[in-house]
Amino acid sequence: MPDHPASPAEQAGVDPQAIVPLLRDHAGFARLPEAALATLVAGGEIVEFDAEIVFLRQGDPSDSAYLLLAGEVEVSVETNYGPVPLAILSCPALVGELGVFADLPRTAMVRSRTPLRALRMTRADLLLVGRANPDLLLAVLGQLGQRLATINRAIGFYTHALAALERHDFDPTILDALLHPLPELVDFVQTFRRMAEQIILRRSQHDEMASAVAIQRAMLPAPWLADTGGGRVDLHGEIRPAREVGGDLYDHFMLDDDRLAIVIGDVSGKGVPAALFMAITRTIIRLVARENDDVAVAIRRANELLSADNISTMFTTLFYAVVDLASGRLTYCNCGHNPPLLLRGDGSSEALTLTGLPLGLLAEAEYGTGTVQLAPGDRLFLYTDGVTEANSAAGEEYGDALLAASLAGLAGGAASDLVRGIVRSVDDFAAGAAQFDDLTCLALVYRPGEG
Repeated sequence: MPDHPASPAEQAGVDPQAIVPLLRDHAGFARLPEAALATLVAGGEIVEFDAEIVFLRQGDPSDSAYLLLAGEVEVSVETNYGPVPLAILSCPALVGELGVFADLPRTAMVRSRTPLRALRMTRADLLLVGRANPDLLLAVLGQLGQRLATINRAIGFYTHALAALERHDFDPTILDALLHPLPELVDFVQTFRRMAEQIILRRSQHDEMASAVAIQRAMLPAPWLADTGGGRVDLHGEIRPAREVGGDLYDHFMLDDDRLAIVIGDVSGKGVPAALFMAITRTIIRLVARENDDVAVAIRRANELLSADNISTMFTTLFYAVVDLASGRLTYCNCGHNPPLLLRGDGSSEALTLTGLPLGLLAEAEYGTGTVQLAPGDRLFLYTDGVTEANSAAGEEYGDALLAASLAGLAGGAASDLVRGIVRSVDDFAAGAAQFDDLTCLALVYRPGEG
């Protein structure tokens, strides 16, 4: 029979004499007498945790501290946005001691990263040893001072870096200083570095997007002048991308003194890829229109060019028409696009329906043409599906019927009145609901007698 009860360490099969040197290796206990260390070991408890176990929770009472004997832990702070890693510690680190001596709730969460063995020391034993050995308290205060100094340096560095980010003059070389952080802040530094890299990347993307917006706006046709085409037609177009840049396009240009080309299209997809394909489509249409008087031949050639090496399989619905301003004859190809509406002076209307597939889908596709005769005062309204598919807050679509009714209520007036009236009608219908498609309108009013 032993002369004294076995200590928790002995009960766990651990030699207390093997733990004392580990305690002494920690700065907080280095100057304590053997008897004080023996007291902590004798009253302590050997605990083991599997990996990924949270054994100290932020906000819980600080009733003990843990000396790590084997394994690693991660220290993090819980926030409203999730945990923020602060440090990774290993043997012979001590965790939880500040709350014990300051009688404060746990200020952080500690999780085992690997299988863990530790000596759990009670608050009562630590206070008993601390009162008898002020060096322990001084060592804890000294460690606290070192941590505060580290944190202050980190705060100063990150405050400077964040201020630079806000001023748009962040020097990427600052990131190099994050490659060798203090051990206590390894995880926090890595988190900040990732954040800074993402901010720089997104700012670069924002600058590139701003350039893309400027380029796309520059590709829109200049506002129609009243005397263009001899003043025989009035034209107005507007485009409103759902994102910074979009895949809708409209265009108008004179082929010669009497022939006007008009175009509206909608590229599959969104964002920058769609905008690039839109720019290519516009350029190709202008090229083939000037090389081919036959509308169908021009569109067939445009489709061949857009289909060639189109590994992204993008395509565009497109309406292309040539108006003879002298005779009022309009010849068109509707390549899978929303049928433009021809509004007659007598109140009737007709849709200029499909004559072929969208461009870019099938290189060998054939295209037909349609022809209508414009009379003085006739109006042609071209649009993309961002108009008819606009959603209200309740999820309802604007639709073809409401478009027809809105157009009927906008009889007379200039082309700009027609476009702005429809845009206003769509906005009223949507009532602020987010839209996910570009909105484009182009209106033509034929006025040969005014030229």
